[in-house]
Amino acid sequence: MLELLSDIHRGLARTGILFFIALGLWALWFRFRSRPLDGSWYGAAAIGELLMVLEFLLGWVLYSQGLGENLARAFVHILYAVVAVITLPAAYLYLSRLKNENIKTILFAIVCFFLMEVIIRTRFVALV
Repeated sequence: MLELLSDIHRGLARTGILFFIALGLWALWFRFRSRPLDGSWYGAAAIGELLMVLEFLLGWVLYSQGLGENLARAFVHILYAVVAVITLPAAYLYLSRLKNENIKTILFAIVCFFLMEVIIRTRFVALV
């Protein structure tokens, strides 16, 4: 059972990488068209956040079942996971106050690419 959960955990990480690449490119598309982000984009961002929360909770279950001992640097892996969970809501809280929609769109694209890199780095820390 733990092996299945571990496979799902890895699969969700890959999905998160691809999802945030697509979300970042979508934000750039809005910017190139000089349009503000719309409800569809924010809805997709909410789905991405739910994906990160699910990934974190699943990782926590695996860690509590003793699989954390297999990680060379479990604390760093968990730290990156926490960053992945809090980044998007923190960015939304800060960026929603900006008046310039063009800057907001670019910054959300950067946040999405940052999240992609955090997930890649989290996977790397887990494998080394």
